[in-house]
Amino acid sequence: MFPLSLADLARICGGLLKGDGTAVAQRIVIDSRQVQAGDLFVALRGARSDGHTHLHEVFARGAAGAIVEADGPPRPEGLPVVVVPQSLGALADMARAARARLQAQVIGITGSVGKTTAKDFLAFLLGGSQAHVFAAPASYNSEIGLPLAVLAAPSDSRLLVLEYGINAPGEMAELIGIVRPDHAWLTAIAEAHLAGLKDLATIAHEKCLLPAAVQEGKSIWFDSQTREAAGPECQNWSGLCQQLDPLQFAGGLLKGAPGHWRLEHPRFGRLQMHLGAKHQVATALTAAHIAASFGVSDEEIAQRLPLLQPPAGRMSLHRFGPSLLIEDSYNANPASMRAALEALAQWPSPAPKWAVLGTMGELGPGAKEAHVALGQQVLAAGVQAIVTVGKGGAWIAEGIVQNELSIPVFACDTAEDAATLLGQELPEESVLLLKASRQAGLEVIRQRILSARPRALNAVEEGA
Repeated sequence: MFPLSLADLARICGGLLKGDGTAVAQRIVIDSRQVQAGDLFVALRGARSDGHTHLHEVFARGAAGAIVEADGPPRPEGLPVVVVPQSLGALADMARAARARLQAQVIGITGSVGKTTAKDFLAFLLGGSQAHVFAAPASYNSEIGLPLAVLAAPSDSRLLVLEYGINAPGEMAELIGIVRPDHAWLTAIAEAHLAGLKDLATIAHEKCLLPAAVQEGKSIWFDSQTREAAGPECQNWSGLCQQLDPLQFAGGLLKGAPGHWRLEHPRFGRLQMHLGAKHQVATALTAAHIAASFGVSDEEIAQRLPLLQPPAGRMSLHRFGPSLLIEDSYNANPASMRAALEALAQWPSPAPKWAVLGTMGELGPGAKEAHVALGQQVLAAGVQAIVTVGKGGAWIAEGIVQNELSIPVFACDTAEDAATLLGQELPEESVLLLKASRQAGLEVIRQRILSARPRALNAVEEGA
């Protein structure tokens, strides 16, 4: 949508222009530290900071103007502003205007797990920017991230691949009100964000609002487990429902093990994929079938599938010396924890397997029970030692003790403590899993280990 004058932005947002309306904004920014000359700064109020306190800073950096709320502080002299009742609402208004100007179709992706991986895999298989396919950056899927993603899309985009993420009832409807999807991919329905969503039935209802927004004749993709979890919610879908269970469709011809998958696919031929878990292979193959439905040839898909790499922190593989680190610490809930432990159990290595497990965030009143239950399931991963981090980790350790598992358990208060312990105790050759929600900060462990030990720069193993 950009470049755009401040006067035009005022009309789009229904705001009051103060200052030079001819000033032209080149792009939109919400972080004052990232403002460059010609940017439009949107002053948002958050739990930890208020963008209105940085207006003098963004003016000094050369901002073309700012979106501010009526009760904010006085603007710096010379900085044009558009005054609105709520800056977040203005961000949504701009995104709606940008969507209206784009000719692209929107593929919306939601689910309790796997949204970002699905989004990145699909965008890559569709051909990426060279094919005029735009994917939301990182995990831009919230009431802030989704509008920013749409506003960043090039004007010549043919397809937008967007994530829709929620923490509480009502948020999905708000996101759909900003950008209604033409097509929808529902990756999973599982217990996540229970602090706001309360129970599985509420999760199913809220997630299923996205496919319910798809109009007749457009596509909705899901697997059999997700369809079962959706239950009667799928009766509200009018789009073209396509159930994809790609590993079953492949006729059981998936061989190998995590990191070294081999597949003889009836459509895409003989493939090798270096993904960390079987569920990532399933996501990749689902994305392949969706890409094919948008006209990508089987030959192009077969060439691209072996090149897929997961987003950072999602079963990312790092070699250090003779050992392997599996980093899955971007987010965690009971379903993704079990999937990561299953991948660790299947990893084809005689080396000792260690797991660092931390808190699963946003589980609400049932948080302790969920962590203890996970601890009782650790034995199935075949690990030689467990390191727990934080309060959630202590609950996991409690579950391990209750199950009387005869494996060492090292309880640490922080990720820094765990990194120090691993530096002393981790065998020279090992397979190490890091799994927790972001609040546990397990990336510190990855940084410390990879800086302390020789790192093998093998692109196939590295996953980078």
